[in-house]
Amino acid sequence: MTQTQAVRVIIVEREPLYRRGLVGCFAADKRFEVVGSVETPDQAYEIIDDASPDVALVGTTLVNAPGLLFATEMRRRYPAVAVIVVAADESDDELFSAIRAGASAYCGRDIAEDPLYELVMRSSRGEYVINEQLLSKPYVAERVIEQFRANSVTEQTLPNAFMPLTDRELEILGKVSDGMTNAEIGYELGISAQTVKNHVTSILRKLAVNDRTQAVVTALRRGWLTIEDQSGQHSGLNQGITALPTSRLGGQRRNG
Repeated sequence: MTQTQAVRVIIVEREPLYRRGLVGCFAADKRFEVVGSVETPDQAYEIIDDASPDVALVGTTLVNAPGLLFATEMRRRYPAVAVIVVAADESDDELFSAIRAGASAYCGRDIAEDPLYELVMRSSRGEYVINEQLLSKPYVAERVIEQFRANSVTEQTLPNAFMPLTDRELEILGKVSDGMTNAEIGYELGISAQTVKNHVTSILRKLAVNDRTQAVVTALRRGWLTIEDQSGQHSGLNQGITALPTSRLGGQRRNG
Protein backbone atom coordinates (compact mmCIF):
# COMPACT_ATOMS: atom_id res chain seq x y z
CA MET A 1 0.00 0.00 0.00
CA THR A 2 1.39 3.42 -1.01
CA GLN A 3 0.88 6.63 0.92
CA THR A 4 -1.63 7.85 -1.69
CA GLN A 5 -3.88 4.81 -1.30
CA ALA A 6 -6.71 4.84 1.20
CA VAL A 7 -6.36 2.45 4.13
CA ARG A 8 -9.00 -0.26 3.68
CA VAL A 9 -10.87 -0.91 6.93
CA ILE A 10 -13.36 -3.56 7.98
CA ILE A 11 -15.43 -3.07 11.14
CA VAL A 12 -16.55 -6.13 13.10
CA GLU A 13 -18.76 -4.99 15.96
CA ARG A 14 -21.89 -6.31 17.65
CA GLU A 15 -23.60 -3.06 18.61
CA PRO A 16 -25.30 -1.57 15.52
CA LEU A 17 -25.26 2.05 16.68
CA TYR A 18 -21.57 1.99 17.57
CA ARG A 19 -20.81 0.13 14.35
CA ARG A 20 -22.58 2.79 12.28
CA GLY A 21 -20.75 5.46 14.25
CA LEU A 22 -17.41 3.95 13.29
CA VAL A 23 -18.46 3.74 9.66
CA GLY A 24 -19.39 7.43 9.66
CA CYS A 25 -16.15 8.31 11.42
CA PHE A 26 -13.94 6.71 8.77
CA ALA A 27 -16.15 7.68 5.84
CA ALA A 28 -15.57 11.32 6.77
CA ASP A 29 -11.80 11.02 6.25
CA LYS A 30 -10.46 10.44 2.73
CA ARG A 31 -7.45 8.56 4.07
CA PHE A 32 -9.72 5.59 4.78
CA GLU A 33 -12.10 3.33 2.90
CA VAL A 34 -14.60 1.18 4.79
CA VAL A 35 -14.87 -2.11 2.88
CA GLY A 36 -17.31 -3.75 5.27
CA SER A 37 -19.27 -3.38 8.49
CA VAL A 38 -20.55 -6.61 10.03
CA GLU A 39 -21.52 -8.20 13.34
CA THR A 40 -20.38 -11.82 12.98
CA PRO A 41 -17.07 -13.55 12.20
CA ASP A 42 -18.55 -15.50 9.27
CA GLN A 43 -19.68 -12.28 7.63
CA ALA A 44 -16.23 -10.82 8.23
CA TYR A 45 -14.46 -13.78 6.60
CA GLU A 46 -16.54 -13.40 3.43
CA ILE A 47 -15.67 -9.72 3.11
CA ILE A 48 -11.99 -10.21 3.90
CA ASP A 49 -11.72 -12.91 1.23
CA ASP A 50 -13.16 -10.57 -1.38
CA ALA A 51 -12.01 -7.11 -0.29
CA SER A 52 -8.58 -7.73 1.31
CA PRO A 53 -8.69 -4.98 3.96
CA ASP A 54 -5.56 -3.56 5.55
CA VAL A 55 -6.97 -3.19 9.06
CA ALA A 56 -9.78 -4.86 11.00
CA LEU A 57 -11.45 -3.14 13.95
CA VAL A 58 -12.75 -5.96 16.15
CA GLY A 59 -15.08 -5.52 19.10
CA THR A 60 -14.60 -7.73 22.15
CA THR A 61 -18.25 -8.82 22.21
CA LEU A 62 -19.44 -10.25 18.90
CA VAL A 63 -22.45 -12.21 17.74
CA ASN A 64 -21.76 -15.98 17.95
CA ALA A 65 -18.13 -15.59 19.07
CA PRO A 66 -15.96 -13.89 21.72
CA GLY A 67 -14.14 -11.03 20.03
CA LEU A 68 -10.68 -11.94 21.31
CA LEU A 69 -10.99 -15.50 20.01
CA PHE A 70 -12.04 -14.10 16.66
CA ALA A 71 -9.06 -11.71 16.70
CA THR A 72 -6.76 -14.70 17.26
CA GLU A 73 -8.36 -16.59 14.38
CA MET A 74 -8.14 -13.50 12.18
CA ARG A 75 -4.39 -13.28 12.71
CA ARG A 76 -4.04 -16.98 11.95
CA ARG A 77 -6.06 -16.87 8.74
CA TYR A 78 -5.06 -13.44 7.48
CA PRO A 79 -1.63 -12.43 8.80
CA ALA A 80 -1.49 -9.52 6.36
CA VAL A 81 -4.51 -7.87 8.01
CA ALA A 82 -3.69 -5.79 11.09
CA VAL A 83 -6.18 -6.23 13.95
CA ILE A 84 -7.17 -3.51 16.39
CA VAL A 85 -9.18 -4.75 19.37
CA VAL A 86 -11.86 -2.29 20.53
CA ALA A 87 -12.95 -3.12 24.07
CA ALA A 88 -16.36 -2.44 25.56
CA ASP A 89 -14.62 -2.15 28.95
CA GLU A 90 -10.84 -1.88 28.95
CA SER A 91 -8.91 -4.09 31.36
CA ASP A 92 -5.37 -5.37 31.88
CA ASP A 93 -6.57 -8.93 31.30
CA GLU A 94 -8.02 -7.98 27.93
CA LEU A 95 -4.85 -6.12 26.96
CA PHE A 96 -2.86 -9.26 27.80
CA SER A 97 -5.25 -11.39 25.72
CA ALA A 98 -5.06 -8.91 22.84
CA ILE A 99 -1.27 -9.17 22.86
CA ARG A 100 -1.49 -12.96 22.81
CA ALA A 101 -3.96 -12.72 19.92
CA GLY A 102 -1.39 -10.79 17.87
CA ALA A 103 -3.36 -7.54 17.81
CA SER A 104 -1.60 -4.42 16.54
CA ALA A 105 -3.38 -2.16 19.01
CA TYR A 106 -5.94 -2.16 21.83
CA CYS A 107 -8.33 0.62 22.76
CA GLY A 108 -11.67 1.33 24.39
CA ARG A 109 -14.88 2.46 22.74
CA ASP A 110 -14.44 5.92 24.23
CA ILE A 111 -11.33 6.63 22.15
CA ALA A 112 -11.45 9.97 20.28
CA GLU A 113 -11.41 10.14 16.49
CA ASP A 114 -7.87 11.45 15.97
CA PRO A 115 -6.17 8.86 18.23
CA LEU A 116 -8.22 6.13 16.52
CA TYR A 117 -7.17 7.38 13.09
CA GLU A 118 -3.56 7.30 14.27
CA LEU A 119 -3.89 3.71 15.54
CA VAL A 120 -5.33 2.60 12.19
CA MET A 121 -2.72 4.42 10.12
CA ARG A 122 0.19 3.06 12.14
CA SER A 123 -1.26 -0.46 12.20
CA SER A 124 -1.69 -0.37 8.41
CA ARG A 125 2.07 0.29 8.15
CA GLY A 126 2.82 -2.85 10.11
CA GLU A 127 3.48 -1.17 13.46
CA TYR A 128 2.54 -2.86 16.73
CA VAL A 129 1.34 0.11 18.75
CA ILE A 130 0.27 -2.35 21.41
CA ASN A 131 3.93 -2.67 22.42
CA GLU A 132 3.94 0.99 23.44
CA GLN A 133 0.66 0.53 25.28
CA LEU A 134 2.26 -2.33 27.17
CA LEU A 135 5.01 -0.10 28.56
CA SER A 136 2.50 1.76 30.73
CA LYS A 137 1.26 -1.53 32.21
CA PRO A 138 4.16 -3.18 34.13
CA TYR A 139 1.87 -5.89 35.49
CA VAL A 140 0.76 -6.91 32.00
CA ALA A 141 4.34 -6.69 30.71
CA GLU A 142 5.47 -9.13 33.39
CA ARG A 143 2.71 -11.57 32.40
CA VAL A 144 3.75 -11.34 28.73
CA ILE A 145 7.36 -12.12 29.61
CA GLU A 146 6.31 -15.12 31.71
CA GLN A 147 4.06 -16.37 28.89
CA PHE A 148 6.93 -16.02 26.42
CA ARG A 149 9.21 -18.04 28.68
CA ALA A 150 6.58 -20.74 29.12
CA ASN A 151 6.01 -20.96 25.37
CA SER A 152 9.74 -21.20 24.72
CA VAL A 153 10.00 -24.22 27.01
CA THR A 154 6.93 -25.84 25.43
CA GLU A 155 8.15 -25.31 21.88
CA GLN A 156 11.39 -27.14 22.67
CA THR A 157 9.37 -30.27 23.44
CA LEU A 158 7.17 -30.20 20.33
CA PRO A 159 7.74 -32.97 17.75
CA ASN A 160 9.42 -32.03 14.48
CA ALA A 161 6.25 -32.95 12.62
CA PHE A 162 4.21 -30.17 14.24
CA MET A 163 2.06 -28.64 11.51
CA PRO A 164 1.40 -24.87 11.62
CA LEU A 165 -0.61 -24.76 8.38
CA THR A 166 -4.36 -25.16 8.02
CA ASP A 167 -5.83 -27.86 5.77
CA ARG A 168 -6.62 -25.25 3.13
CA GLU A 169 -3.09 -23.81 3.26
CA LEU A 170 -1.58 -27.26 2.90
CA GLU A 171 -3.88 -27.98 -0.04
CA ILE A 172 -2.83 -24.74 -1.73
CA LEU A 173 0.85 -25.42 -1.05
CA GLY A 174 0.47 -28.79 -2.77
CA LYS A 175 -0.95 -27.06 -5.84
CA VAL A 176 1.83 -24.46 -5.71
CA SER A 177 4.28 -27.37 -5.90
CA ASP A 178 2.53 -28.45 -9.11
CA GLY A 179 3.43 -25.12 -10.69
CA MET A 180 -0.09 -23.70 -10.64
CA THR A 181 -0.60 -19.93 -10.57
CA ASN A 182 -2.83 -18.20 -8.03
CA ALA A 183 -5.51 -17.81 -10.69
CA GLU A 184 -5.35 -21.51 -11.60
CA ILE A 185 -5.51 -22.57 -7.96
CA GLY A 186 -8.42 -20.23 -7.32
CA TYR A 187 -10.32 -21.56 -10.34
CA GLU A 188 -9.82 -25.18 -9.27
CA LEU A 189 -10.80 -24.53 -5.64
CA GLY A 190 -13.65 -22.13 -6.41
CA ILE A 191 -12.09 -19.14 -4.64
CA SER A 192 -10.63 -15.85 -5.84
CA ALA A 193 -7.00 -15.41 -6.86
CA GLN A 194 -6.70 -12.76 -4.13
CA THR A 195 -7.83 -15.30 -1.53
CA VAL A 196 -5.17 -17.70 -2.79
CA LYS A 197 -2.60 -14.89 -2.54
CA ASN A 198 -3.67 -14.24 1.07
CA HIS A 199 -3.21 -17.93 1.90
CA VAL A 200 0.23 -17.98 0.26
CA THR A 201 1.25 -14.92 2.28
CA SER A 202 0.14 -16.72 5.42
CA ILE A 203 2.09 -19.85 4.44
CA LEU A 204 5.32 -17.90 3.85
CA ARG A 205 5.01 -16.12 7.18
CA LYS A 206 4.22 -19.27 9.17
CA LEU A 207 7.13 -21.18 7.62
CA ALA A 208 9.47 -18.16 7.86
CA VAL A 209 10.51 -18.40 4.20
CA ASN A 210 10.81 -15.81 1.43
CA ASP A 211 9.22 -17.47 -1.57
CA ARG A 212 6.95 -20.27 -2.76
CA THR A 213 9.79 -22.62 -3.68
CA GLN A 214 11.30 -22.43 -0.19
CA ALA A 215 7.86 -23.11 1.27
CA VAL A 216 7.50 -26.30 -0.76
CA VAL A 217 11.03 -27.44 0.09
CA THR A 218 10.39 -26.81 3.81
CA ALA A 219 7.16 -28.80 3.68
CA LEU A 220 8.93 -31.67 1.93
CA ARG A 221 11.77 -31.76 4.45
CA ARG A 222 9.34 -31.83 7.37
CA GLY A 223 7.20 -34.53 5.85
CA TRP A 224 4.07 -32.44 5.30
CA LEU A 225 4.17 -33.06 1.55
CA THR A 226 5.20 -36.31 -0.12
CA ILE A 227 6.45 -37.05 -3.64
CA GLU A 228 4.40 -39.64 -5.48
CA ASP A 229 4.64 -40.95 -9.02
CA GLN A 230 1.50 -39.49 -10.57
CA SER A 231 0.57 -38.68 -14.15
CA GLY A 232 -1.46 -35.76 -15.44
CA GLN A 233 -0.01 -33.27 -12.96
CA HIS A 234 1.20 -29.78 -13.81
CA SER A 235 4.91 -29.63 -14.56
CA GLY A 236 5.83 -27.64 -11.49
CA LEU A 237 8.29 -27.38 -8.65
CA ASN A 238 7.99 -31.06 -7.77
CA GLN A 239 5.76 -33.15 -10.02
CA GLY A 240 3.50 -35.53 -8.14
CA ILE A 241 3.75 -33.87 -4.72
CA THR A 242 0.73 -34.45 -2.51
CA ALA A 243 -0.26 -33.28 0.94
CA LEU A 244 -0.36 -35.82 3.71
CA PRO A 245 -3.79 -36.30 5.31
CA THR A 246 -4.28 -34.62 8.66
CA SER A 247 -4.34 -37.92 10.53
CA ARG A 248 -0.70 -38.58 9.56
CA LEU A 249 0.58 -35.26 10.86
CA GLY A 250 1.81 -34.48 14.36
CA GLY A 251 -0.16 -31.90 16.33
CA GLN A 252 -3.74 -30.78 15.95
CA ARG A 253 -4.97 -28.10 13.60
CA ARG A 254 -8.19 -26.31 12.90
CA ASN A 255 -9.56 -26.28 9.39
CA GLY A 256 -9.19 -23.07 7.43
